[in-house]
Amino acid sequence: MIKFNIYNIFAFAIFFILITPIVSAYSEESETLQIEIKYTNGDRIDTYQTTYVIYQDSEKTPYLEKNLESNPETITLPKDHKYKVEVFVNGMFSEIESVNLKNEPVKLDINIPLPGGLKFNVFFEDGEKPVENAIVVIKSQDGEQQRIGNTNENGDTMRYWLQSTNLQNNYYTVEIYYDEFLLANVSNIKIQPGISQDQKIMVPIPAVVEELITFRLYDVELNQILKKHGDFSVVLVGKNNATFESTMTGSKGDIYFSSISSDVYTVSVLKDGVKDEFWPDTRIGIVGNQNSFDLIQINPVKPESEPISEPISEPISEPISEPISEPISEPIIYQPSVKNYQLSCNCISFRLDGVQDFWLNDVQFDLISEFTKNNTPLTIGVIIDSFGEDPYLLDIISKNIRDDKIEIANHGLDPTPFTIFDEQKQNDMLKESTNKIHEKLNVSTNIFIPPENRFNDDTKKVLIKNGYEILSASMLNDSPPFNLKDELLYRFPAMATTGEYIPSQNRILGISADKTFSDVLEAIETHGFAVITIHPQAFSVYEDGEYSNKINLEQIKELETLIDKIKNKEIQIVPMGSINQKITMVVSKNSQNHTDQYSIPLWIKNNAGWWRDGHIDDNSFVQGIQFLIKEGILQIPPTTQGSGGSEIPEWLKDNAGWWAEGKISDNDFIYGVNFLVNHGIIIIDL
Repeated sequence: MIKFNIYNIFAFAIFFILITPIVSAYSEESETLQIEIKYTNGDRIDTYQTTYVIYQDSEKTPYLEKNLESNPETITLPKDHKYKVEVFVNGMFSEIESVNLKNEPVKLDINIPLPGGLKFNVFFEDGEKPVENAIVVIKSQDGEQQRIGNTNENGDTMRYWLQSTNLQNNYYTVEIYYDEFLLANVSNIKIQPGISQDQKIMVPIPAVVEELITFRLYDVELNQILKKHGDFSVVLVGKNNATFESTMTGSKGDIYFSSISSDVYTVSVLKDGVKDEFWPDTRIGIVGNQNSFDLIQINPVKPESEPISEPISEPISEPISEPISEPISEPIIYQPSVKNYQLSCNCISFRLDGVQDFWLNDVQFDLISEFTKNNTPLTIGVIIDSFGEDPYLLDIISKNIRDDKIEIANHGLDPTPFTIFDEQKQNDMLKESTNKIHEKLNVSTNIFIPPENRFNDDTKKVLIKNGYEILSASMLNDSPPFNLKDELLYRFPAMATTGEYIPSQNRILGISADKTFSDVLEAIETHGFAVITIHPQAFSVYEDGEYSNKINLEQIKELETLIDKIKNKEIQIVPMGSINQKITMVVSKNSQNHTDQYSIPLWIKNNAGWWRDGHIDDNSFVQGIQFLIKEGILQIPPTTQGSGGSEIPEWLKDNAGWWAEGKISDNDFIYGVNFLVNHGIIIIDL
């Protein structure tokens, strides 16, 4: 009996020891934690695509991870622990806060950075023609989709407000589609808090696929359909209902298209002008990466009354071969003589920065005089809050404005960069500086040189809003392309200089005319123009670690040499406000960063040869020539516009083919084009 009791007590003790931790764990007391997430401006964030992760004490594994369901949101957690709360919005880490949870409810306020606005401008590879109705998918770096939308007729998406990227490994990606066809994938997109930004994307496909597009038809046995089997054609209908049709030519049964706009097309097969249901409609993307398509017949469903067997061969009366005049091979790819063109001012502007009262006066006077004495245009950037009290400087500048020898640019109220202010403050500062320039110099300006050459999207907005037409910063703060036409705000940054900043000496040191001139030539070749900055410090004698009010005659001599080199090269020197008013089309040697580009398309000689050989019809050829004339790429002598209705003579087709083969000159071919215009076959505005 005693042994039994001792055994029971011992067993109970073991059982109690085993269950005590479990009971203790389940009996741990809890407390409530209220989490409220706000932006730094005090606005509560939306719960959409917001998650938070909670870590207990020093644990590396999350204690809790969930989507934010309400804001504020209250949860219950075991008390007497320290918790870290990480917030993620749009897949981006936003903020982390810690809290000790003890014997009373706690409210945790978490302030996260503002989102940023992001709008995409999608263009074809030429950077000019917008991609309409493209699908734009924005994803976070973990591959999760954050937004999806479409481009409009201008290639623009709506502006998406997404959480800013606060860590180095945070970024967004964007995918551009035509339906299911991927056009481009751009990664490492960063968004700054509270900043609205536009990002231009050029998809690597042409607006028009100039290469020959070939279709081939096959029956269910994968035998190619040839011309002898019937009168077949293919119709392409794009997403915007642009329609193209081409008929089978040649004994090999190929169907050709040329100069087709990049798009997603519905493809239909016609026989004798009627849609052939044995070839189902197919959707294809013509975007320049595939130029040959095979269309395969489906198994025809025969009606019960149809004969049991088909004829085993074509009618015996069918000619065995096509006439000799039909092409018997693939179209010849002719060697084009292609020239690339770009819009160019073939000009430079000199920009004198930092003009102000009682500072290196003699240096400023001599620099201005160097230009005005020879009637060389000069654009002067005035720091307006430091200008107007020096009567001599004011008189010199006012007189040269009246004589139309210099041009005034707004260089800001003071040297403070606009970018540290919001849009409203920038607008106020711009208005104030504009008004002061008018009060002191009785002149209006539409040119802005941003202090420290720094600007942002807000700067551009307020400039346009206040009627400014030109923004001139530097290549360090601005990136090509720099268009020379059709811009609300032209960007003409400094591309060369007469003096360079030397950090080890903490000074601006004048450089040689040869170095500046070399930079000028490169800029004109690449961008069609050049802006040269002049800083008075580079023309001052440097003494005892300071700029003195003495002119550096050696550097003035370099400036004179530079101006002579420019003029001897027959490069115009113009005020900055005239750069976009003196443009011409020139042959381009280096147009990598220039979007105002034109070219004689690669397809023009091919079109001429293929037209002669019967691979493309009259209309396709005529439209190609009409395009070149309209764009000013193909110049023709003065002629009389015909009224239309004439047929194209055979000799002109022969001429086109000989020109493609290089047997006759460009002038001989242009004579034929003149004939087409004169007889109204090509209609142009003369």
